[in-house]
Amino acid sequence: MEPIGFEEDQTASLPPHQILVLAKDQPQYRPLPVAVLDGPRGRTISRWTLTPEERAAVAAGEDIYLEQLTFRTPLQPILPTVGLRELCPMDA
Repeated sequence: MEPIGFEEDQTASLPPHQILVLAKDQPQYRPLPVAVLDGPRGRTISRWTLTPEERAAVAAGEDIYLEQLTFRTPLQPILPTVGLRELCPMDA
């Protein structure tokens, strides 16, 4: 899987936000384009694409695993989705 940026029509449906690239100057990490939603909750959305081989494996029933580098800090809540989900008003 590879992180990819958002298309303009996708971000138009988001609450007020900023587009950033995390780790763009940290060669030990892959740059991560994100939409950071304004507001007190600190919500950040990233977009990922699968290779054709990964898509075939998922279609054949393979699971998706999520590894988080926490650096021994508390694990943050995550919400994996397929497609950009409809955001509710309290998400802003």
